[in-house]
Amino acid sequence: MQPARKLGEIFLRREPESVSSARAMVRDLLGIQHPAYEQVRLAVSEITTNAVEHSAPGPVGDLVMVVLKVVNDFVYVEVTDPGSASSKPHLCDDPAPDAEDGRGLFIVDELSAGNWGVRDFGVVGRTVWCAIPADPTAPAEEAEIGTVRPE
Repeated sequence: MQPARKLGEIFLRREPESVSSARAMVRDLLGIQHPAYEQVRLAVSEITTNAVEHSAPGPVGDLVMVVLKVVNDFVYVEVTDPGSASSKPHLCDDPAPDAEDGRGLFIVDELSAGNWGVRDFGVVGRTVWCAIPADPTAPAEEAEIGTVRPE
C-alpha cells in the first residue's frame, strides 16, 4: 500500500456559500481533466452541504474542513464539522421521489461503491469520509475499506 498523498485542505465557515468554495477547491486541486473530477466534486458538494446544514456550532469552532488525498488508486475525501447532538450522518431509508433532500449520502454511497464512513469525535466534531476511484472508467476491482483508508 502506498502512503497517502495530501492534495490540500480548506477551512470554511459553516454556511451555505461555503459549498461552492469546496467545489472550487476540487477544481483547483484535481483539475477538470482528472478522470474522477465530476465524481469527487459531487461527493465533496454533498458531504459539505450535509456538514453545513446538519452540524451545530461546536466548542472548538464553527468551521468545516475539507481535505483531499490520493490513497492508492482512490481520491479520498474528508469533511470534518463540529458535529451535532441531534443529527448523525446516515443513509435515508427511502426518500420520497419528489423530496428535495435526503439523498446526499445515498449519492456518496453510490459514487464510492460503499467506501465511506463516519468518525465521531464526540464534543469536538465528526468526519465524514469517502474514497472515490481515481479512474472511474477502469475495470472495477473489489476494494476493502481498510485498504483505502489513509493512516
